[in-house]
Amino acid sequence: MTARHLTCFEMLGNFSIGDYFKQGAIEMAWEFSTSPDGLGFDPDTVWVTVFGGDEELGLGPDEEAIEAWVGLGVPRERIVFCGREDNFWQAGPTGPCGPCSELFFDRGPEWGDDTSPADGGERFLEFWNLVFMGYRMGEDGSLTPLPSQNIDTGLGLNRMALIKQGAETIFETDQFAPLIALGEELATKATDDRALRILADHSRATTFLIGDGVVPSNEERGYILRRIMRRAILQGSRIGIPAGFLPTYVDKVIEIMGAAYPELVAERDTILRWVTAEEEAFGRTLEQGTKLFEEVAAGAQGGVISGDEAFKLHDTFGFPYDVTRDLAEERGLTVDAGRIRGPHGAPARAVAGRQHLLRRWRRRPARCCGHARDGHRADRLHGIRRADHLRRPRHGPRGPRRGDARQARPLAALRHGRRPGGRCRPALVGSPARHARGAHRRGAGRGARR
Repeated sequence: MTARHLTCFEMLGNFSIGDYFKQGAIEMAWEFSTSPDGLGFDPDTVWVTVFGGDEELGLGPDEEAIEAWVGLGVPRERIVFCGREDNFWQAGPTGPCGPCSELFFDRGPEWGDDTSPADGGERFLEFWNLVFMGYRMGEDGSLTPLPSQNIDTGLGLNRMALIKQGAETIFETDQFAPLIALGEELATKATDDRALRILADHSRATTFLIGDGVVPSNEERGYILRRIMRRAILQGSRIGIPAGFLPTYVDKVIEIMGAAYPELVAERDTILRWVTAEEEAFGRTLEQGTKLFEEVAAGAQGGVISGDEAFKLHDTFGFPYDVTRDLAEERGLTVDAGRIRGPHGAPARAVAGRQHLLRRWRRRPARCCGHARDGHRADRLHGIRRADHLRRPRHGPRGPRRGDARQARPLAALRHGRRPGGRCRPALVGSPARHARGAHRRGAGRGARR
């Protein structure tokens, strides 16, 4: 996150699949940027970049795009060649790809001594990216022309607001200024731009994500949301905002954005319920963990917090590593992430591997191999509730725990000559059982594995 980058932003654009290509996309972008009925920019303030070619890809400069811009009256001195890292778009290591052409607004010499967008300073601000997808990249890096050439463009609405409203940063535009003011109003300690901006940006992202059905968790997109929320809670705590402030931010976001996004208004109660629960849970961890972190930071050698200490904060006290890293950066410290150890001295990458295995397991369905009722195997499902026979044990790659094993016990007991109680429970096998370490030492595990 910078003065012009956000976690959650709005993007405008246009698409074409097999219809117009470079010439059409460039003509429409130029007309909308310079027309009085569009953005109304003085043509002399608009610069463009084009793909300058890449030897590894076997492509030269994008002459077609260059000629299209020149044909519209853009002087060649305002057409800047950029390399693959800036002006070649890929969906991933393989798949659709192609060169880009970007439009920049010249904010004037008062913004720096840059002479072109290639200098990377604050004077030239990118506001529109035109992607010309004409190739498919293979696994060997080769390019094959697509059967239909495609256009995908993106114009950042928040960045355009910065330009049109004459603001220095995105956080001074009309969508963010009320959130910055809210932080200043709630804070009881000295504030700083970083904390206020993180609170404004992350509360927006939180509101939209939960409103769209994402909830905090420890995996995939839910983990991204949880990290965003934790950073906001951490910064609020740092500038002295009393606990329980996230719902206030959510209400302010909905007040600002609700007219354009009515689903936020409709999901308000759900959003508030999740942020309240997450802030309460993390608040307890943060209070204790921050004290422990301060002790660790005070003993850091050479400005580096050892990986063992960082992992201890996480494993023993439940203090997240990403929060440790953020706190360390604020104090000018670093964390020796390469030496973080997992349980029993396992490298951190091994811990990450087990977490990946757990995520894979949760996505795979379990299957039912039979039922037992009143000590006898049941061949029919009559009288058994659907919720019972579809239930899945919640143990993961490290094997079943004390409460988990009970779900598989009745059928296992029959196989080993024991008579369970009269309650009908399912015996499930599938992906959980295959990964259960040490389960063969437990009767329930033996039953589940067969």
